[in-house]
Amino acid sequence: MKKREILLWIVCMAVSLCATAQSDTSAKNTPVRPSSSPFSIQWHGMVNPVIFADTRQVVSGREGMMLFYPASPVFDEAGTDLNAVPNLNMLAITARLSATITGPDVLGAKMKGYIEGDFTGATNESINLFRLRHAYINMKWQRSELLFGQYWYPMVIHEIMPETQPLNMGAPFHPYARYNQIRYLYRIGPVALIGTAAFQLDNKSNGPFGASTQYIRSSCIPEFNLQVRYEGQHLMAGAAANLLTVRPRTYVTDTLSLRKLATNQIYTSASFSLYARYNWSQWAIKAQTLLSDNLYEGCTLGGYIETKNINSQGYYSYNYRPFTFTTVWTDFGRTTGQWRPGIFLGYAVNNDFESILTSDDAPYGRGIDIQYLYRIQPRIGYYAGHGLSFGFEIEHTFAQFGERVATGNGGEYRYSATSRMAVSNTRFILGAVYAF
Repeated sequence: MKKREILLWIVCMAVSLCATAQSDTSAKNTPVRPSSSPFSIQWHGMVNPVIFADTRQVVSGREGMMLFYPASPVFDEAGTDLNAVPNLNMLAITARLSATITGPDVLGAKMKGYIEGDFTGATNESINLFRLRHAYINMKWQRSELLFGQYWYPMVIHEIMPETQPLNMGAPFHPYARYNQIRYLYRIGPVALIGTAAFQLDNKSNGPFGASTQYIRSSCIPEFNLQVRYEGQHLMAGAAANLLTVRPRTYVTDTLSLRKLATNQIYTSASFSLYARYNWSQWAIKAQTLLSDNLYEGCTLGGYIETKNINSQGYYSYNYRPFTFTTVWTDFGRTTGQWRPGIFLGYAVNNDFESILTSDDAPYGRGIDIQYLYRIQPRIGYYAGHGLSFGFEIEHTFAQFGERVATGNGGEYRYSATSRMAVSNTRFILGAVYAF
C-alpha cells in the first residue's frame, strides 16, 4: 500500500511539472502587451539601524529612541541618584517603505496619492510592528493644493525639519507628530496661505484619564492651524497660529464619587510659531520659535493645569489654565557633498514655572517640573553614494528641575520653586541609512 502511494505521488508530480513547462512555453510564445493602466506607482524606502548610549536614565518613548530630556533625580536612603544609570541600545525600527501613486488629472488637478509606513509602532507596546506614517490624497491646481489624509502635524514645517539622525528630530524643541487632516494651500506669487483642520490619532492630548484622543473628539472641534509663508530662491519664512480645543471631562462627581453630573466645559488653547530657512551654496540654516500652550500631542513642552473646587451642590468643579513654554531652536549644516557636518541647538523655558507649583493643582502635559532646558547636538555624516550613508552625533541635553517635596496634606506632593536640581544627559549615536 505504501509503495502505491509513493508511485501515485511521483506520477502527480510529473504531470504537474509537464503542465508548468507547457504553460511557460505558451507564455513565451505569447507577445507581451504594454499595460493600459493610467496609474503609476513608485516605491521608495530605507533601512536605518541605529545604536545609541546614554549617560543616565531619560524621559523617552519607543525603547529610548524618542528622547525628550534627562530624567529628574530620584535619591535613595544614602543620597544616591537612582536615575544616574547609563543605557545602551540598538534599534532598526525606523526602517521605512513608501509608495507614490500618480494618475490622470481629475477636476483640473494633478493627482497624487502617498502611503508610507515604518516599524516604530503606534505605542511602546506595539513597537516593531508596521504602522502608518503618511496616507493622503493630494490635488494640485495652478495656484492651490488640497490634501486629505494623514500628514505632518501642522506645527511641523517639514521643509525646515532638523537634519538630526534620531527618531525625535529635535523634539521636544521641534514638534514631531502626524495628524489626519484637511489642508488647503493657496499661492499668491511667492506667498502661500495654508489652512488646516486636523484630527488626532497616534499622537494624543494628555488629560485626567491619561493620553487619549477622547478629549478632542468630545469637544467636536478639530484642531485648527493657519499659516502664512514666503518662499523665495534662497529664503523661506513664515508664521503659524494653532488653536486646540479639548473637553477634559464629560462628567463630574460628588466628593464621595457616588453621584455623577454631566459637564460640557471645554478648554481652548492657542499656540504660535515663527520659522525660517536660508540656503546658500552648500549650506543651510533653519530656525523656529514656539509659544506652546498644550502641545503635548506634538511631542513638545507645555500643557494645562486643572484646579479642583466644590460647588454649592456638593459636586467637584474644575477650572483650567495653561502652562506655556517658549522654545527656540536652530539647525546649521552642509547640504551637499560626501561629508556633511552640522549642529542642532535648542532652548526652552517654562513661562509659568513659579506660578503653577501649588499642591492642589493637577498638571497635564510635558515638562511641568522643568524650569528651563537646552540641547547641543553636533553631528557628522558621510554619504558613500548609491543611497548608503553613515552618521555620528553627540546629543547633550541639560534640564533644570524643581524639586518634588511632600506637602504634608494626605501624601500629596508639589514642586518647590526654591529647591532646584540640574541634571544632564549625553547621548552618543551611530547610525547608517541605506535608502532606495
